[in-house]
Amino acid sequence: MTGPTYDVSRSPVPVDGCEACRELTARRHAARAVFDHSAVSDANVRMRAHLRQEHGG
Repeated sequence: MTGPTYDVSRSPVPVDGCEACRELTARRHAARAVFDHSAVSDANVRMRAHLRQEHGG
């Protein structure tokens, strides 16, 4: 079974007006600000999961 395909080299795009997307984006920006690449990756994984579960994408 295969899942959706997407370019993992690009950050997932948040949905306007979604508080969870806003929070995950803020975490990602904060992690980038301190060069914590692991936390950036974690935020992207969580964002993709959120987008699949809550926004059907």
